[in-house]
Amino acid sequence: MTDDMPPAPTADHFPLKDLKTGAPDKRGRMVTDVLWAVRDFKIYKTDKGISPQFSDTPDEACKQRQAYMSLGPELAELGQQIDLLKNGWARWITWIWRRLGARDDPQLAYCERETARGIAQALDGDPDAGRQTLAELSRRISKRLGNMLRVLYFTICAIAAFEITIGLAIYTSRLEAPETATVLGLNIFQLSVAAVMGCLGALLSTAIGLRNLAIDPAATLTMNITYAVQRMLVGTLGAMVLHITLKSGIAGALLGTAASNSGGEDMIYKLSFVSLLAGFSERLVPNLLEKSAEKYGDASDATKPAPSSAPPATPAAAP
Repeated sequence: MTDDMPPAPTADHFPLKDLKTGAPDKRGRMVTDVLWAVRDFKIYKTDKGISPQFSDTPDEACKQRQAYMSLGPELAELGQQIDLLKNGWARWITWIWRRLGARDDPQLAYCERETARGIAQALDGDPDAGRQTLAELSRRISKRLGNMLRVLYFTICAIAAFEITIGLAIYTSRLEAPETATVLGLNIFQLSVAAVMGCLGALLSTAIGLRNLAIDPAATLTMNITYAVQRMLVGTLGAMVLHITLKSGIAGALLGTAASNSGGEDMIYKLSFVSLLAGFSERLVPNLLEKSAEKYGDASDATKPAPSSAPPATPAAAP
């Protein structure tokens, strides 16, 4: 006689009482901390992340397993964010905390405890409350990562601006006559002033808009460095282009006739202000170039009116 009934769930071969800090779990990973422990389940931490140990009762363990699996999307998002806190550039913050005597970053420990609480709520029969807890924690971590990356972004911008300023200052100081020296027909001293002030204008713009700066928490350190240096270079090159445009007389109306003169005590201050403005506004120089291209492009493309296609008039007959 064949028994067609499905087999009853069997008890877990790894008893709940055997899960302890400093001992391996059922998969052989060392348990570093037990974050949540009640009669029917435990939630613990290993070097691979946070995991639950279900009840020794087969039916109860089956329900807990289903509730835990329903948290999949929330746990995946949290796992990525906590990994960024642990292994991203933020690990330097953890290093500082350890040098100050703390065991770990307290914010990271809080995130792990809240993750365990969300899982515990689901295993205890309220998965909706667990999802809400995990979603709120995810928002808080995302906000923290954004603030940390904004600080990193501004720090890189400041370092880039400092290096550009010091580099140009050293370069011009080594010239015998920087006020008269030229490169490609351009005055080196004026070009250096424009570059430095454009870079400082870009740094000022970044500092003012830092709080509202959109940050991708998943961006790598290399990407953040690239974006920060790019912003400083845009300000520097924009100021240099604007200086060349003003010296050419194309955009002389912005500074008046004094912009085209190489003399004058206040010329360097006007150059500094306009260069600072060019670096501060990312769209100033592109808009100026677009208007200049439209103006001179239209002038060069203008053509004479086409001859009339009407038939020539027939001369009137003589009376």
